[in-house]
Amino acid sequence: MSTMEAVLAALNELRGDLEARTWRPDEYERVLANTMQAEGGASAQAVRAGLRAAGPEVTHGRLAAVAARCAAVPDSPSRAESEDGRALCLALDDVLDLVVRATAERLSGRSAVSRRRRPSPACGA
Repeated sequence: MSTMEAVLAALNELRGDLEARTWRPDEYERVLANTMQAEGGASAQAVRAGLRAAGPEVTHGRLAAVAARCAAVPDSPSRAESEDGRALCLALDDVLDLVVRATAERLSGRSAVSRRRRPSPACGA
């Protein structure tokens, strides 16, 4: 399995676990996801900003490791513009959205429903 396929598989696993409620992101992962979204989604810059904002505790969660693996893809124009690169960016954006919504909705008692997003600008959309 290529690196791109492995990262996409990891994102799909996170999404599936989140939708099945077998993974519950913590507040540090919420900060990471929120910050990455504010920074434009899937980019190395967004991952770095998110990790700084969330602090060292975020590294104990599942999202930070997968997001860090995604960071190099949009920063390589040839990879970001490929079909796999766009799929990876969409998957990361979707997981970030689900993390933010799941952590907010857990407080209000509503359930998160997945929705497909357009790729972030960093992904060549």
